[in-house]
This record gives sequence, C-alpha cells and structure tokens, in this order.
Amino acid sequence: MRSLTFVGPGKLRFDEVDAPTIVDPTDALVRPLAATTCDLDHHVIADKTSFSPAAPFALGHECVGTVVEVGPGCTSITVGDVVGVAWHIACGTCAQCLKGHPARCLRHGDAQYGLPVNGVWGGTFSELIRVPFADYNLALLPTGVDPVHLASIGDNLGLGWETVVPIVSQISDPQVAVFGGTGSIGLYCVDAAVHCAGARTVYYDDDPVRMAVAEKLGAEVADIDGKREKDFDLAVDASCDPEKLKKALLSVVPEGYVNSVGIYFQDVAVPMLQLYLRGVNFHNGKGHARASMTPTLDAVAAGVLHPELVTSGIYEWDEIPDVLTSERPGHKPIFVLDA
Repeated sequence: MRSLTFVGPGKLRFDEVDAPTIVDPTDALVRPLAATTCDLDHHVIADKTSFSPAAPFALGHECVGTVVEVGPGCTSITVGDVVGVAWHIACGTCAQCLKGHPARCLRHGDAQYGLPVNGVWGGTFSELIRVPFADYNLALLPTGVDPVHLASIGDNLGLGWETVVPIVSQISDPQVAVFGGTGSIGLYCVDAAVHCAGARTVYYDDDPVRMAVAEKLGAEVADIDGKREKDFDLAVDASCDPEKLKKALLSVVPEGYVNSVGIYFQDVAVPMLQLYLRGVNFHNGKGHARASMTPTLDAVAAGVLHPELVTSGIYEWDEIPDVLTSERPGHKPIFVLDA
C-alpha cells in the first residue's frame, strides 16, 4: 500500500510499504475515507519541532474510515462500520484510561499514529491502518453527517470540545477568549464555546482567513497584537507563541482558567508572581481524544457544532504532498481517499 512519509523539512513523498495485518484479537483494520492534518503536522513539516532528526517516518494521525477487517476479540466494532480513529494508542482498561486519560495509557505511554514515539504505528495518510483495542479506540460516526468534515474527530475536533465544555458548562454567563495561531484547534474551540457552552467568545488572531471563520462561528474577533480584555472565565492558548501565551495567562478573572493546547518545544518564561496574585488555573497537555470523541460527535449530529465551517479545503489523496508543502496549505485541509 501507499503511505505518506515525512522525509525531512518541507519534503513529503508516498512510499510503498507492507499493508498492516491483524496481529492481536482486538485489532481492526481501517481504510481511511478522509484524513487531515493536526496543527502539529504543519509544524513538523516546517521544521519547527524536534522530530526532524527521526525522519523518515509515516505522517498523519487524524482520519475517519471504514472498518474492513476485525479480529475475533472485537465485540462492538464490525466490518463496514464508518468510524473515527483516536490519535493515540490506548488500551481502554488501565487506571489512566478508566479515568478518561487515554493519552496517558499505562500500557502504551506516548504511542500514537504519525510520529516516531514509543513504537511504530504508521500514519493515517496511509491506505490502511491497524487499530489496536478497536472497540475502545474507534468511535462510530453518526448517520446523516458528511464523514469528510469529521476527519479531525480523533484529535483537533474532539480537543475543541474537551478544552472548553467541561470547564465552561459549570459557569453562568461565561466569557471565553481564544488566542489563535496554530491552525484549526482554536476555531474548533470557538465553535464549542459559542454553541455548546453558550459563551460570549472573543477570538484573537492576526490571520484574516481564520478570523473570518471565527466570525462565522459566532465569535467576536480582535487583533491579537491589540488591546485585550482581562475578565474572561476561560482563555485558550492555541498560539504556540510565548508572548501570546502570556497574554492568555493574564486575560482571565481571578481564579479563572487557562488551557494551552499549543506545543512548546522550548521552555518559556511564565509571569508566576502575577499568576499567584491573581489566582490562575493553568493546564497544558495532550488531548484525551477518545474521552471527548463521543460527546463531540453527538453535538455534530444534533447540529450544534459546525466542523464544515473550519474545513479550509477538500483535496484528492494524490495531492497530499503538494498541498502540505505549499506556501499556503490552509488551516484544515482534508484529503479524500477514493474507494
């Protein structure tokens, strides 16, 4: 089969590799219908991360697809199911998975698709992928919803719900700020804040395309380098920029919340005294995809969330290398694999 390979900064190619097979009884094989980039993938390709020395490796960890084979241990997933695939490799039964923390799976640690971390699991820009513990790691897609726009459900789309809803749903008349910059995650957060949490939401960015999308999703938009408010209940840092992270940290009410979904590959300065005096609850860490996939899909099926507005373009599978190495690949390009 063909699999997309990250060769080095700015270089991608399709390689012919052995197709995966059922290894364990709880495995399933999934053929992608559509796959897309995590915001991190764009940074990998642009050599803004620490992964380049590990090249070559298979890229991609967001897709939806059709189950084409299941192991004898699968009880709820069957051949023909159309599913979303969680980005992480998780058993679903260890203490961390049972707490809703599958990205901290005690059996598989940091293992995932699309990056050379704790084993080799291939990438979702491949014509077939093996999914271990399939009953847990696969989520059935709702009927009547275009699966193409759900390609990000296994990471960024679900992360938008996870980052916002559990916190804001407990607050009366919530105020949310989203500091964008990485690509799609901030926009998915806007959608969840406005339509799942009913929050007044301000989206800060310097990219007119993303700002226009945020406005369509119901947010107020503002220049990220301009004046900002300081009375938000929740601020989301989706910038990957230390100065903008600082703005997010200082934009919440006393005892407010800041969730950072950007990845910082170097240490950054944090205004600890100001955070202490104000009282700020700060969280930074990987998204726990599987725990948020089902409520996110339920919200899409109910017409509450609008992932189609975040999609920046739909392309053929063969276009992946050219689009992703172009000057403007878009904040959420989705690639469709023909049957």
